[in-house]
Amino acid sequence: MPDSGICIEGFPRSANSYAVVAFRMANPQVKIAHHLHVPAQLLQAVKWKIPAVLLIRDPLEAVASFMVFQHSQNADLYLKTYIRFYKTLQKVLPFLVIVNFDSVIHHFNELIVKVNAKFTTNFVPLDDQAAREEEIFARLKKVNDRFFKGQWHKSMYPDETRRELKARARQLVEQSPYYSQAKQYYEWFLRQA
Repeated sequence: MPDSGICIEGFPRSANSYAVVAFRMANPQVKIAHHLHVPAQLLQAVKWKIPAVLLIRDPLEAVASFMVFQHSQNADLYLKTYIRFYKTLQKVLPFLVIVNFDSVIHHFNELIVKVNAKFTTNFVPLDDQAAREEEIFARLKKVNDRFFKGQWHKSMYPDETRRELKARARQLVEQSPYYSQAKQYYEWFLRQA
């Protein structure tokens, strides 16, 4: 990681894969630290003065999606993990660029603009995100097939086959005693974005 040009990290199912693929399409020469899904990755990036992007997503959606990914009904476990993830990063907030899920998916270049402004870098924006979305999803599908072939519940792109499972997982998340605390962390980070 010390030779990475950027670190892009977030709780699982927070547009990590989308962000990495889109960034790599626009900046193929830049080495990216990503997908460990642990705060230590961002803490180390801050220590080494590597531009660091924290991805955030509403815990209702992120945790429900991760529960489907893991074939789990344990909302409490993943909500506690979500809380720990973001709580650990509060102390380095001034050294991070925070980008929410919707911005990554619909306005990816906001990430590039924020990183370039904060870290005085000159990363290249993604040209015409809407026109390149099909290519982004094709690349995500290729990565998905490489790591999770035949495991439809682990899809890295929108997939209607998970809809029912995700609806049930959302109910479990909302019923958890940890949901309100996770939501508070999300809203706090969202205000800092």
